[in-house]
Amino acid sequence: MARRAFVPPPALAPESTARGGTLPPAAPPHAGTDRSRPSSIAPPSLPTQRASVLPPPPAGGGGVTESRRSGPPAAITGAEGISLAACAQLLDRLAAGDEGPFIASWIEEALSSRGRAEPALVVRLLRAYREAGRIDRARELALSLPSNPVSWNPLDGARLAIERAVLATIDGRCDQAEAEIRLASRALSAAPKGVGQREQLDTHLAQAQLDLKLNRVSNAAGALRLAEHVSKRLEDGAWRAPVSMTLGHLSMRMADPRTAARHYASSLARSPARGTTSMSAHGNLAIALGSTGSFEEGRHHALQAIAIAQELAAGWRHADAHDVLAIVEIAADCPLAALQAIDEAFVVLGDIDNPMLRYQLAEHRTWALAMLGQSQTARQWLTKAEGLRARLAVVDAIDEQDLVATRARTLEACGQLRTALEGALAHAGELPDAFVTGSLNLVIGRCALALDDGATARMALERAALSGERHGWVFPDRLASLNLWQSGLRSGDSRVVRYAERIMALVQAAADAAPSAGRAPPSIRPIGRSTSPAAVDDREAIGEPPDGETLIYVTTPDGVTRVPLAAVPRAIHGATLVVDTLEHHLRLHEREVSLERRRALEPLLVQLLRRAREGLSADEILRAAGGPGPESADAEHRVRVLISRVRDLLGDPAAIERVRDAGEHGRTRYRIAMKVRFALIEPLFRSSA
Repeated sequence: MARRAFVPPPALAPESTARGGTLPPAAPPHAGTDRSRPSSIAPPSLPTQRASVLPPPPAGGGGVTESRRSGPPAAITGAEGISLAACAQLLDRLAAGDEGPFIASWIEEALSSRGRAEPALVVRLLRAYREAGRIDRARELALSLPSNPVSWNPLDGARLAIERAVLATIDGRCDQAEAEIRLASRALSAAPKGVGQREQLDTHLAQAQLDLKLNRVSNAAGALRLAEHVSKRLEDGAWRAPVSMTLGHLSMRMADPRTAARHYASSLARSPARGTTSMSAHGNLAIALGSTGSFEEGRHHALQAIAIAQELAAGWRHADAHDVLAIVEIAADCPLAALQAIDEAFVVLGDIDNPMLRYQLAEHRTWALAMLGQSQTARQWLTKAEGLRARLAVVDAIDEQDLVATRARTLEACGQLRTALEGALAHAGELPDAFVTGSLNLVIGRCALALDDGATARMALERAALSGERHGWVFPDRLASLNLWQSGLRSGDSRVVRYAERIMALVQAAADAAPSAGRAPPSIRPIGRSTSPAAVDDREAIGEPPDGETLIYVTTPDGVTRVPLAAVPRAIHGATLVVDTLEHHLRLHEREVSLERRRALEPLLVQLLRRAREGLSADEILRAAGGPGPESADAEHRVRVLISRVRDLLGDPAAIERVRDAGEHGRTRYRIAMKVRFALIEPLFRSSA
């Protein structure tokens, strides 16, 4: 399913692309989310309110009425009245209410009547142009201002640098964006202590956007954490609604839908109940919830967004809200309901020229038709989607991956399995954390399974399962992928088994609900998870554990099994290496070693045992151990040190093998030696991240 942009692309005209924060992604991912994976996306409108001594606007306040949209205040026109500082604070409060177009026209009139440009007003005009989608005008204004305004107030200088950094990121001038962010940081360091926290917040948000554009995900996560820290130190009020929305956008971009949902809910709680901000919050929250399996909640928020749009935003925003509902219905495996929502969207859209929205609607309709098996109609709509894609000047990397997944899904529905498989495999390694890439891997897995290519099917399944387990994604087409998920129950990686069991439970729940909904229940065939003797007694233990009994995952060279806690000694009988994550200790023959203080080695050992068949690459070893990642200067040395410490811990250098992938450029991998009889003990359930 094609994902949506959680961040409105400001580089395009607002009436053709800005989508109230609920549009096709520019990312994430991924959700990005948003989706989710980092890619080159136009940054969202960053919250730019300055520290203010005035109380925030009331939570239920709406936009500026026509009776209040008057000319500049007296202080700006030369008579006694409101000071420039108070005027700037009021403008910041209006910016929190999504009043960019009004702010731009108001400041233009104020500056024309005043005769000279006040820095405090000019930087807010620059921000208003960007937030209103007038990017060309914002570029012109930014170029006309001094490159290093040393005589300006430090906060105004920082704001100017932040706006230039955002514009440079939009245009792909990353070096200049980095330089402007450094200028903003220097200007803030010169500001009086205790002020400029909102400019500081915007600096971190701009840095996170830039890092995502450069695919520096760990750096972006760090910048986002700093932004969240600064936002918590600021006063509460309505201004936090757009801040929370932006934090949600970035979380989706980094494939963290749970955190994104929390931020969107926070934005919704601070927004007027029937305003455009709450409409956007409902829509974004619906998508985040739908992507994690909370379909009923997602459907509720999508319907709320439609109701508000019908009252306040007739036209493309109303159509966009119907598209949000279609996304949730596709995620819920309800393609007929999705088609009905898309039909409503096209009716509401009418003759409005919005290429991006039409492109997204065509993509979603193609996917829904493919899910229903209407292959020829799906192919016709795929052609329309590709034609609409050609009309778009700038398309984000995740949008391109959306189209790849939609094309592969359509070819699969048409029975062209080999063509679908070959086309999808060429893109399977791109944006690995994105929601759409998980769906693409499931297409690969289903096609490979139908073509008796077990190795490719297993690889694609594990990629999708590990992405879903790590980020919380729940991919559509669960019933179509039933055989694939059943094979995942026999995986040697407990994370894959855990995720496959979750999906099987969702499929079973849908089957149980089908008769009450007047549908024929899907046929679900129970399947054993392992051929090991320990698994034979536990084949039926896929549901909830019996009352009073605790079940445990035990991973051995034979696979992953569930066993009662009391039966663990029997399940690990014969193992010479036992890693117990419940007690945090390692047992080697009769010697027991505590792992409490070995914070890097325990997670690394767990990953080596989970991936005993394939082993871990150098990058995967560094990520498993924590600390500096693959981009660090001493990455190779750290890998050698970590592997050496594991060998010392196991007391046998030959316990860890060094192998090389096939091919001229095959990567070096480290894995547990085949001779080692190991057992990994893990809890059955884990708390959500």
